Amino acid sequence: MTLVAIVYCFLLLVIWVIGIVRYAKLTTAFKILTWSFPVVFLCNIISPFLVDRYGSNAPVLHVESLTDYLFFSMTFYFLFKNKVVKKAILISIAVITLFVFINAIYLQHIRNVFPTNIYYPTQILFAVFSLLLFKEMLMYPIKVNIVKQSVFWFNTAMLFYATTMFLYFGLSNYFPEHNLHDHIIYYFWYFICYIFSILLAAALLTDDKKITLDNA
Repeated sequence: MTLVAIVYCFLLLVIWVIGIVRYAKLTTAFKILTWSFPVVFLCNIISPFLVDRYGSNAPVLHVESLTDYLFFSMTFYFLFKNKVVKKAILISIAVITLFVFINAIYLQHIRNVFPTNIYYPTQILFAVFSLLLFKEMLMYPIKVNIVKQSVFWFNTAMLFYATTMFLYFGLSNYFPEHNLHDHIIYYFWYFICYIFSILLAAALLTDDKKITLDNA
């Protein structure tokens, strides 16, 4: 495991601890988000062992593509007020979950193929949910400084993650085709993960169910 990977795993643990320490003060949405960090941590710990032994970490990526969607979409579910959007999120969870299994068995086999068929639609959904949630924030403003609103940090994190992942996928295809060093892509991936995790940490640090209830 490289230094940047070790630092990332340490960052995930720190943010998980932040969530656990503040757990009693968190709303349901961010309690769910808190438990995404140990799952991602375990995936990142297991991944290099699979690469060393089997030459591919594809099985972990297939699992992570599903767990990421479950945790983040459920966080969105509890943040939205709009019942139509909430229902759409639940439907998307069922569809994505089914598609993950179909994709892993028939399309991009779980043993050795990166699950791009899952990442593309889920990133699009994350971007759409983020934009809709920003719209809802404008429709129902609260009397709290925006930088003290956990929903703002979470939504910013998700929009950043969804859009930069598309750039990452594009560069992942471009660099090999032009014989460019792929280590740039490697560090770019971790740059995305670092920023994303820090923004989510800000969400956990600013969330407070008392403030949420007072402004409901």
